[in-house]
Amino acid sequence: MEIERIYKIPSRSFFLFGPRGVGKSTWIRKRGHFDLAIDLLRQDIFLRLQREATLLEAQTAHLPTGSVVFIDEIQRLPELLNEVHRLMEERKLDFILTGSSARKLKRAGTNLLAGRAHTYKMFPFSLMELGSRFSLDSCLKYGTLPIVLRDMDLAEETLSSYVGTYLREEIKEEALVRRVEEFNRFLAIAGQLNGSVLNFQNVSREAGKSAKTIQSWYQILEETLLGTLLEPYRPGFKTRESGHSKFFWFDAAVARVAAGLSWNDLDNTWKGFAFESMILRELQIYKEISRKSNHLFYYATPGAGEVDFIVETRPKTINHPQEFISIEVKFASKWRRDSEGPSRCLRDVAQKSHKRMIGVYTGTERLTLDSFEVLPLPVFLDELYRGALF
Repeated sequence: MEIERIYKIPSRSFFLFGPRGVGKSTWIRKRGHFDLAIDLLRQDIFLRLQREATLLEAQTAHLPTGSVVFIDEIQRLPELLNEVHRLMEERKLDFILTGSSARKLKRAGTNLLAGRAHTYKMFPFSLMELGSRFSLDSCLKYGTLPIVLRDMDLAEETLSSYVGTYLREEIKEEALVRRVEEFNRFLAIAGQLNGSVLNFQNVSREAGKSAKTIQSWYQILEETLLGTLLEPYRPGFKTRESGHSKFFWFDAAVARVAAGLSWNDLDNTWKGFAFESMILRELQIYKEISRKSNHLFYYATPGAGEVDFIVETRPKTINHPQEFISIEVKFASKWRRDSEGPSRCLRDVAQKSHKRMIGVYTGTERLTLDSFEVLPLPVFLDELYRGALF
């Protein structure tokens, strides 16, 4: 059974970024309209255009004004964007440009066509896309990458291959580190720390590299779309608000395999971080398809604990204070009242800026406890994608 994606094809030129295996090319080929496709993963095509980027003009010479050209894996040849830009201006062609990393494009000094093509992101399947095929246990165990779900009998082998081949080959291909074996050790540590507050000094001691190197390696993971550095919310309500980022992998099962862990090795703490990663990804997917610009954070202070997610619904201006909602995520079938503590402490100091307190858990009852809304996962997803949360 084919799973229908939740995204819509834009009506003008666009970039579509996302890690390999999320189904970008498959989706474009099935749902997009284009008059010419150029696959830069094909070595013969890549080498010809690498030698002479102007061949792109010859390949498109027969196309009338308004035609659409699909170029897959554009990050392999950043210099081709100069020709794309020129053909958009002079020939009025539109382009669909997909890639598994924007890092090379940015580092090569390209400007992503100066705004002439909007940028979109694709993620693994959302829980809404899975519909009746959704199983929390399966998603926590194997993730939701399309290439993994394609054959569940080989899910673990596919994940191992993905980490062993794609992640490390991607790093090699982009020449991002000098010694790949050292980066492999870092990947294992980063997998174990999925969803945790980062302390680069602590990670550097474990990995045997400088804190500056560790910070740059986390940036590599983010720029190659393998995860998100979630920044702390620091509105100044208290003087000792956390200043450390968290890193969430784009798929918790990929983090697990990178860490060298089997499903049987995992305790509820790790599964809790995996569940939290899943909720963050749903928030990101909703932001992407709705094209909303709300910023996502987490919030923590030494005394009051940690709020898993903050969604800023209105930024602070000269004439108006910031507004936000808080989301607590618990991998539990029964809601515990002490889980509300961090959000309630934040409300005490933020007052009217704190518009809504929400809890998400794996239970089945919807509860309202003194203004704190507790939502079962399906209810949370329904309200999120209906736009009822933000």
